[in-house]
Amino acid sequence: MLLDPPFASLTRSLPGAPLLFCIPYAGGDVSAFWAWRHAFEGAFDVRVVMLPGRDGRIARPGALAPESIARSIAAHLPPVAGPAYAIYGHSMGARLAFEVVRELRRLGAHPPLRLYVGAAHPPERQETLARWTSLDDEELLDEVIHRLGAPTELRSQPEVKALLVPALRTDMAWLRGYRHTRQAPLSHPIVAFAGAHDREVVDPSMLGWARHTSSGFRLHTLDAGHLFLNTHGEQVARAIAEDFHGTGTPDQPGEDDVHVWLADLARLPEACAAVGELSPKEAARAARFRRQEHKDWYVGRSVVLRRLLRDYGVETGVEELRIKPGGKPYTGTDLTFSMSQSGGLVLVALAWGREVGADVERIRPLANEQAFCEGALDEREAAEFAALPEELRLQSALRTWTAKEAVLKASGDGLRVDPALFGFAGQQPGATWVPEAAPEVARLAEWQVTHLPLGRAIGAVAVRSPRFRLRFETVRQGQTEPHRVEAAG
Repeated sequence: MLLDPPFASLTRSLPGAPLLFCIPYAGGDVSAFWAWRHAFEGAFDVRVVMLPGRDGRIARPGALAPESIARSIAAHLPPVAGPAYAIYGHSMGARLAFEVVRELRRLGAHPPLRLYVGAAHPPERQETLARWTSLDDEELLDEVIHRLGAPTELRSQPEVKALLVPALRTDMAWLRGYRHTRQAPLSHPIVAFAGAHDREVVDPSMLGWARHTSSGFRLHTLDAGHLFLNTHGEQVARAIAEDFHGTGTPDQPGEDDVHVWLADLARLPEACAAVGELSPKEAARAARFRRQEHKDWYVGRSVVLRRLLRDYGVETGVEELRIKPGGKPYTGTDLTFSMSQSGGLVLVALAWGREVGADVERIRPLANEQAFCEGALDEREAAEFAALPEELRLQSALRTWTAKEAVLKASGDGLRVDPALFGFAGQQPGATWVPEAAPEVARLAEWQVTHLPLGRAIGAVAVRSPRFRLRFETVRQGQTEPHRVEAAG
């Protein structure tokens, strides 16, 4: 019988403070969260799970088990009416925390208020360490240093190596045997943290975590590497405290940030009915839609945009949004934005002091594949598209189209530029795309496109280089509050 793991208490907190259970990265122990000893200022009772294979705990085969961690957490929970709690897992610990939360659900324990995950691929994808099981000790340390950013001093510290390597082996064994099973999504929000300079887990890939919750999702990207708890621990702690206690408000994007919001209008019926928040021209246009669904989508996207702009400090009231020469909307401030809608999905990107373009397309069959190729692709793209197996064509088409739309929105060209004058031939999924452009639109080559995997849709964001830090969030009912507006005149 496996013994349930103990906890190390990391902070001093007031009686009744909410619990924050922490699961370290592979090979990590309580020291992984050392920066959090004083960072929360009593806001949480922080307890770190003591995993087997470290701190004198024996690592028997199968010792690392979500079931035992869940039992330990359940035993430490207050009654249902007691304080709320949350769980944070970093890298391998994020996947382990996800399974722990699902096991808590199976046990009937009351769920955490949040699941926080850092530097981790979503559960359906293979994690890095699972690929390193055949390496010898020195090769393993080299990979951990080179790929994950561990300190180079590990090579010259035999006492540390003697403790770290067995723990890594224990954790790799669990990752190697891990198999994700499909279950109902979690009912509480997931908040994710990524490092912009992480060599293993690029920030857009963490958007896959959004598919594992039926509630809200948020992604913060830090100017850091994989082990950002060591370098940006206080920043992460501040974001967690603000999110958990509901004290955070949308801050203005920094010069290297892009904030992206995704709204599913099917979940926002109140916004879709808020005709009173539209401008007179928008209200008149809404009244002309014959299908109620299309009217709801139009009203909903307009209201969501106006509320988001208000949350970022731009009061639009029911005035018409400002338009630049050429037709691109703007706020009259340094805050820029771009909006796209596909079906009932709305994607809004916001940046500060630089232009941004966004596009989203729901994954659904092309109405006319030949017309798409002739109207949207250059010669090289068309040849690549024709050579693809049929089952890969739809995803390829949507990646290409969203990239082109995002660039044209960012540049302000819109429909005035033929999409076939620039292209992305030879560029691979998962990488940043840079267009090759005909001489007459050579200016478009300065934009870079990042794709956003959104489950049932594909999104794209275009900015000028250098690469940006992504903050992503889903809009939830009641999150962007309605507000009273007075009609002009």
